[in-house]
Amino acid sequence: MDRPTKATLWIAFVVIASYFAWFFLDCALDSSCHLVCVAGGRGGCHTERTAGPK
Repeated sequence: MDRPTKATLWIAFVVIASYFAWFFLDCALDSSCHLVCVAGGRGGCHTERTAGPK
């Protein structure tokens, strides 16, 4: 693998990893946000925000 290809792959990895880190940190720092994982069907995890006091 040549040098420009390696650099491109590293940049893509950093961008994707930072996206996921930002997603989880955004939810972790918000007390109204909870990560919910569903088993069965399509499954997977998503965030849910509870309504805060008005």
